[in-house]
Amino acid sequence: MKILQINKYPSLKGGTETVLFDTIRLLKAEGHDVILLSTDEGEVVYNPTYTISYPDRSASLVEKIYNLPSFFYNRSAVKILESIIEKEKPDIAHIHLYHNSFSNSILPVLKKYNIPIVMTLHEYRQICPSYLLLDKNQQICERCIDGNYLNCMFTRCAKGSFLESTLLTMEMYYRRLFYKTEKYVDRFICVSNFVYQKHQAFNRAMADKSTVIYNPVKLNLSNGIKKGGYLLYFGRLSPEKGLPTLLSAMKQLPDLKLKIAGAGDWLFSEIPSNVELLGFKGKEELDSIIYNAWYTIVPSLSYETFALSCAESMAQGTPVIASDMGAIPEIVQHEENGFLFEARNVENLKETISKAIMLSDEKYAEMVKIGYQSLIKFSEDKYLEQLLSVYNGLIHK
Repeated sequence: MKILQINKYPSLKGGTETVLFDTIRLLKAEGHDVILLSTDEGEVVYNPTYTISYPDRSASLVEKIYNLPSFFYNRSAVKILESIIEKEKPDIAHIHLYHNSFSNSILPVLKKYNIPIVMTLHEYRQICPSYLLLDKNQQICERCIDGNYLNCMFTRCAKGSFLESTLLTMEMYYRRLFYKTEKYVDRFICVSNFVYQKHQAFNRAMADKSTVIYNPVKLNLSNGIKKGGYLLYFGRLSPEKGLPTLLSAMKQLPDLKLKIAGAGDWLFSEIPSNVELLGFKGKEELDSIIYNAWYTIVPSLSYETFALSCAESMAQGTPVIASDMGAIPEIVQHEENGFLFEARNVENLKETISKAIMLSDEKYAEMVKIGYQSLIKFSEDKYLEQLLSVYNGLIHK
């Protein structure tokens, strides 16, 4: 089978790309051919990769204005995709992130050549113009789910910017008017039950084409139970990740140490003395940091679609203290394989951390064991089996 994977970024950028490259690795290990279509926004790390040129965030205002039509309909993407199809003749296409780069223009091209389309819903862009279901104040916002996307523009949901919010609102109306995704996509993959339920509330036709397949997690628990001398946050540093809540809690827990590993566009205004910033870490080094942590903390403010960091931590034998947002409770069960706290509630997070560190060695070891066992439903083998079932079902339809 030859699979065309499509994603905005050609290298590791976040959780979506982790899933993308895990998917490619697993498919190739089974003997399938995989090609990747991406943009030139980053270093190309997989071969074969075809790229389209698209201005990144660092582009000048003139460049962005010049390329504005491509935000809605990217003629270059159409041309390159058609050449790939004619040369490679893929059996199926699997789309991950494509907005703001390929645009909706790629969907009718794939249909024209009778190539089945699978789309993984890594975010909420099908129901929310700014994709996070958060307003500019990082509060949960579902005003646009009824189809009135002007809410995004009027409330400036996209980073508080009227211009960016207006552009995203226009793109959403344009897509719903001319390129309804459910008309072109043969099967949506929801990465959690929570994602499925949110999209079902928006569009019944879309829900009827959806399948829940959890993101894959590599099960690699090392021997031995340990307690490191620090707590850990790892992942993207951005407002919706809830770092201010975590830092406020750490101020009240001066005897505990927190390490933060990651990069992003969020700026720290004040760092407590018991917090250490590690910056971006490569996979091997990060795995070691996760393994040696006492607990990892996931203080998200937004509806997490899957919270891959929770599963990755538990796979390393490190329990998680996480907010009760989105799909997180599908991974973390309170006081069984980790702890949950109320999002944005500094006092509740502080109390939960204090309770977690008081676990006896026996209780801690049991939590690690239960956590690892609960990951079986997220195993790479199960993911690949379900994914290939979707692919084969569409190809042989």
